[in-house]
Amino acid sequence: MKNKALCKICGSETDDLIISSIAGEFDTYDVFYCRGCAVGITTPVPTAEELKKLYTVGSYREKTGKRFIPFVENFILYFRHKRKNRIKKYIKTGRILDIGCGRGLFLNVMKEDGWEVAGVEFDEAAASNAASYYGIEVISGEPQTWRFAPASFDVITLNHVLEHIPNPKELIQACHRLLKSSGLLIIAVPNLDGIQSKAGRKNWFHLDVPYHLYHFSDKGISSLLTAVSFNIDRKRHFDLEYSPFGWLQTLLNITGVQRNMLYELLKAPRRWKSALIAARLQDIILTALVVPLYTSLSMVFSLFESFVAGRGGIVELYALKAEGQDDTK
Repeated sequence: MKNKALCKICGSETDDLIISSIAGEFDTYDVFYCRGCAVGITTPVPTAEELKKLYTVGSYREKTGKRFIPFVENFILYFRHKRKNRIKKYIKTGRILDIGCGRGLFLNVMKEDGWEVAGVEFDEAAASNAASYYGIEVISGEPQTWRFAPASFDVITLNHVLEHIPNPKELIQACHRLLKSSGLLIIAVPNLDGIQSKAGRKNWFHLDVPYHLYHFSDKGISSLLTAVSFNIDRKRHFDLEYSPFGWLQTLLNITGVQRNMLYELLKAPRRWKSALIAARLQDIILTALVVPLYTSLSMVFSLFESFVAGRGGIVELYALKAEGQDDTK
């Protein structure tokens, strides 16, 4: 265990340990808290080679881009259309950039609606697969290598992506530069200060180390956007795609069954078959017994934390670049 972590948002070191000894892919990890930025920081930080292994096609997602069984994939498509509809309340059509676009499914939904689309996927093979599968522009690499012109997008989205990024502030600054005047930035992240996080602690499903390098609170992500001159217009603390399942898997983890087993069993065939082989029989039986009860509790808890307490398991922000701002000078 290290006694300090470096926050790359503000450049300061912190010794405020909030979660310790989380077993992960390559190491045992801790989460430190930067009080100035109101974010958690995973330490040790995975090396560049470890990060590459984490997101390689075949380990993070299948070559087809699909990660889950068909039943779940149908719901994902439904949620992508819902996301499109929320965007269109701000801007009816235009040019959109999806950073961390994965398989490119969301961009294809937007393309079919008449939008001009582009994506970024940090793994080169994943970017190539998304581009060829849907016939859309998808590039890979760090922000300083992107060839997009300043002020060239009406909308930029980062859906559960920022927590994976080693330098979050640099990415938000790049988004500001790439957006047109009055352009829309949409960011969704797990909420470190949510009731779900506090109840789950190291069993919280959305903690997900070492994939998640930063753990944003509502205050932390809001302050970051404000510091980069975005005006926050709207916040959502409930998302049907993420909130209830976050509680469901967290409750199962707290119960003591194999960590995130249900989530693994919902993945594409090659992955769920491996998960099933690795699962203990008693965990499968216990999961089957408690899932009906936990599913109901998860919906109740999600609605309460989001709409009553205002501390949902996720936070999604709609932020606007101030009218007249010009990053090209």
